[in-house]
Amino acid sequence: MTVESNLGCPYSGWFQIDIVGNAVAAGLVGQVLNPEGKLLQINDAILYIKEGAHLSSTFNIGVAATGVDNDHIMGAFDMAQTDGTVWKAIGGDLASEAAATTPKGLLWPADEYLTITSAAQVSTGLLAYLFIHYIRLP
Repeated sequence: MTVESNLGCPYSGWFQIDIVGNAVAAGLVGQVLNPEGKLLQINDAILYIKEGAHLSSTFNIGVAATGVDNDHIMGAFDMAQTDGTVWKAIGGDLASEAAATTPKGLLWPADEYLTITSAAQVSTGLLAYLFIHYIRLP
């Protein structure tokens, strides 16, 4: 047999990143190292803005080396949204090879970070949660 079922696969999960606004006008807001230390495929991401930033503040969210700006998950996204809004950042709604590329999914190398950077404005008042669903690749 060349194909067999593998029930109970422990290779996937949800990961929550808390985003709290700050007085950084431009540059790195925060970063999180790959939680598994293995190559991951991010196949879903949801941003919940509990409390929007007080001023218009655009963020880039992506995967890169430490401190490096990347917008492959969200690009120039204004965090001054209405309180209680939910945004879909990545979704796997295509059944083809196109589903493996941004914005339908994103590889997260073992030694890289999910980085959140600000373009030019402070983000005080912001309280948001980014939920990432991933599959750990063997």
